[in-house]
Amino acid sequence: MNFTPLRTSVFVVIALVVGLLGGVLGVSFFRGHISDAPLLADGAQVWTCSMHPQVRLPKPGKCPICSMPLIPAKPGAKSTGTNAAATTASESMLELSDHARAMASVATAVVERRALTHEIRAVGKVQYNETTLAVINSRVDGYIERLYVDFTGVDVQAGDHLVDLYSPDLLVAQQELLIALENRAGTNLIESARLKLLRWGLTPAQVDDLVQRRKTSERVTLFSPIRGTVVEKMAVQKGMVKAGEMLYRLANLDSVWLYLDLYESELGRVQYGQPVDLATEAHPGRVFSGRIWFINPVLTEESRTVKVLVNIANTDHALKPGMFGSAVIRVPLLADGRAAPTGIAGQFTCPMHPLVLQPQPGKCKLCGMALTQIPGPTAQLKPDELNVLAVPVTAVLDSGVRTLVYVERSKGQFAPVEVKLGPRAGDFFPVLGGLSGGERVAVRGGFLLDSQFQVQGLPSLFYAQGQAAVAGHQHGGPPAPAKPAGHEGHAAPKPAEHKH
Repeated sequence: MNFTPLRTSVFVVIALVVGLLGGVLGVSFFRGHISDAPLLADGAQVWTCSMHPQVRLPKPGKCPICSMPLIPAKPGAKSTGTNAAATTASESMLELSDHARAMASVATAVVERRALTHEIRAVGKVQYNETTLAVINSRVDGYIERLYVDFTGVDVQAGDHLVDLYSPDLLVAQQELLIALENRAGTNLIESARLKLLRWGLTPAQVDDLVQRRKTSERVTLFSPIRGTVVEKMAVQKGMVKAGEMLYRLANLDSVWLYLDLYESELGRVQYGQPVDLATEAHPGRVFSGRIWFINPVLTEESRTVKVLVNIANTDHALKPGMFGSAVIRVPLLADGRAAPTGIAGQFTCPMHPLVLQPQPGKCKLCGMALTQIPGPTAQLKPDELNVLAVPVTAVLDSGVRTLVYVERSKGQFAPVEVKLGPRAGDFFPVLGGLSGGERVAVRGGFLLDSQFQVQGLPSLFYAQGQAAVAGHQHGGPPAPAKPAGHEGHAAPKPAEHKH
């Protein structure tokens, strides 16, 4: 479900309410605390709307948009010296007295370095470990005389009996071996008859027993060659089977796979070998741990997601294939906002079996292929590399186009600063540009500060140019934040539509 329209509506309502409060409070709190620099060339008083600060008229009246009474405003800008965190050499400044600051509940915090972890949350589905799936087939035509494993879900060990099978072909093959032994045929003929029985499903112990007893068996017991749980049964009591037909499907549930659908915007921080925590409704309070062992190279265009495979140990079989669970991938961040290495770079893995991982080169224990080294930095990270310059989430004002924080340059003096941020990490954003360590930012009251900048015609969240953007419209209607297509007389152009 797409919640973007709802979030946009909520944000607009909040912005309107804050703008109204800002206009009302600004008259009492901020009047006289803004450096005077009249917008009009003749120094005349400017009148604006507390809810539509882009309206700039030379005389009192009502807002042409909402019909609210206009309030007086004298915009201004206080010049500051060059600052490494400021985007320009001079910036607009809003000064608050101690009383105004207390009434507006403005609070600040210091921008400092800290360890940040970005969390990626997704819902996944538990599936079988595909490498452990196996099918037990009948290798000859025959009739099932007895079923030992007669329902699904049974755990089967290697060597457990499955069915008793009557097969004319197996009976003839047994007689061929006995005849070859009685006639003292050549070694090749005896070995060929013996190998035929093994290929048709008998165990070496069964063949040895036949040689010792020198007596054929009409019913031959088939045993399980592997360990696993019966997840599908096709064998039926007294039923006939053909060569190649499936009797059982087995799966080893000692490990399971969790498939996650991750959005393409998150893929830049997802890596092979990252740890994943899984929580399920069936086991509240218990966390299952696994690792990402495969990232699908193909994007699903309909959902814009990529399948990510997580391997999870399941020795107690608590996780059942088909279960849904909530997964969390915790990604430590570097100072530049990138994901920190997982620590497996430099080790060796098999291109066809990524679950095989070892520190030394060699051959895959599953298929014999030569192992390849995992690329990436192998050096241990220094502690400073994991200390990221961070700004609190509550300090950030985001319009979807611009991202601002209000910096306290000196006591009671605030200036808007456009910042570049990385992915959110809990209650903080990593700072990639715009701020320096030790600066103080407003973590409460930011929208109220921004509304006062809008009312005074100064650069703000929605109007990057501030006075310059509205100077040509001081006798007209409200301009859109983007450059309007046309303007005549006192007609107010329609606000630009924002697509989210």
